Amino acid sequence: MSCRRDVLFWGGAVVVLVVTLFPFLWGLRTSFAGRLDYQFVPRTWTLEHYRQLLVRPEFFVYLRNSLVVSAGSIAITLVASLLGGYALARFRFRGQGIGVVLMVLPLLPPVAVLVPLIAYFNVLGLYNTLAAVVMANVVFNLPFTVWMLRNFIAANPVETEEAAMLDGCSRLGLLFRVAIPMAAPGMVAVAVFVFINSWNNYLYAFALTSSQHLRVLPQGILSFLGSWGTYWGGLSAAGMIALLPPVTLFFFFQKWFVAGVVGQQLK
Repeated sequence: MSCRRDVLFWGGAVVVLVVTLFPFLWGLRTSFAGRLDYQFVPRTWTLEHYRQLLVRPEFFVYLRNSLVVSAGSIAITLVASLLGGYALARFRFRGQGIGVVLMVLPLLPPVAVLVPLIAYFNVLGLYNTLAAVVMANVVFNLPFTVWMLRNFIAANPVETEEAAMLDGCSRLGLLFRVAIPMAAPGMVAVAVFVFINSWNNYLYAFALTSSQHLRVLPQGILSFLGSWGTYWGGLSAAGMIALLPPVTLFFFFQKWFVAGVVGQQLK
């Protein structure tokens, strides 16, 4: 019985792994295979598709824009979610119980509020700027990140902060000297979460910008479909390069990310 259960478990795990990894592995294979090489295992391997991609100056513009949007979104979201999460975790105030509504807000489809958002940014004079894309990312990431940090700060012992206050530490000093170091894994988790969401997001940049020089990487890759048609090698190479930063970031900080998501302290 136990043997049959193990076979079912490992069989299911293999099926899930194959289904999950096959698109990535096929894209990786296509990005290094010859243009007319349709063998499952390519006869020859080449870097030509990457060379064709890297000689296009607009690709680096899209890359720079994605980095600006991701870095700006992380910086603003971290500060706002830290202050909001700390307030929800440590202070008692009227209406605090409805803070759980924050978990419902990410479930709202962004496209449902996109039209009023475009009109709002147009009134503010931010339409067709990267600042509008950054703000949209911040707005839609903030509910979940506030709740992430709130849970992480609440899991830390409040006695440590009380001891610091008895030693004369101010509330601001308490935040910088005690709360932030103790919440570091949670902040890393928030940074990774926001980076992945901002880096991969196509909708906000598409809706809030109209200039070609303001396109982010997902927009740029889709625009290559128009100019390259069925040049799958080049498109796969662009996908692999776009995939590299979030995957690298996740594997580098995965211990902090997992600890932050589940609200655990690192030992």
